[in-house]
Amino acid sequence: MILVRGSLHDPSSPHGYKTWFTPCSTTAERKVGVDRTVSRLKKVQMNGEMDASTKDQGEIIVNQREIIVVNQVWTQDDLLNLLEAMKVNLPQKDLAKYKTSESHLDWEKVAFNSFTGEMCKQKWNEVSKVIRKFRTLTELIFDAQDFIKNPYKGKKLKKHPDFPKKPLTPYFRFFIEKRAKYAKLHPEMSNLDLTKILSMKYRGLPDKKKKKYLEDFQKDKETFGHSMSKFR
Repeated sequence: MILVRGSLHDPSSPHGYKTWFTPCSTTAERKVGVDRTVSRLKKVQMNGEMDASTKDQGEIIVNQREIIVVNQVWTQDDLLNLLEAMKVNLPQKDLAKYKTSESHLDWEKVAFNSFTGEMCKQKWNEVSKVIRKFRTLTELIFDAQDFIKNPYKGKKLKKHPDFPKKPLTPYFRFFIEKRAKYAKLHPEMSNLDLTKILSMKYRGLPDKKKKKYLEDFQKDKETFGHSMSKFR
């Protein structure tokens, strides 16, 4: 038995979306179910039964077992739920490179409410574009959560003389530790060239050697969090 699912954004619904299912037991019935669900979605759009933002973005796409309205509105809570679902599905010790962890993430397990795995993946790609990629996925999710909760924070506070010092990322700790050595070995190199070399060196480090920098970062991050709570 296959259930063809149709879902769309609906602010009047308790969960913020409405969903219905069309049961199908054969391939032929599935096609009929898809056609019916698409027709229903189009009818809802034409009759103005969805909010304006979704109506403007209501392109209908068909997957193997479901039909969705793409570009659904993502609220702040939706984005935070996405990041939390990603964290839950990461390994406990996330020491792999960013792209490695991301490539092994099971997006179907990340999916929640009316957002499919593919929709979650696309939204994460949008969020991650503004975040540096040389850190672990766990670190990126922490930063994304902080950014979504406080997108405009800190510009005036950071000028305060007692504002807590933000912890250095694992990569930057490695960079500071190794820069003098490499600058001495390669005096002909510019700062930009040294940065590129050390960035490559860091990415090539085995997980065991990266662990030290990550653990120091996590300790300082906790201290920074406590200091920030007192500062506010």
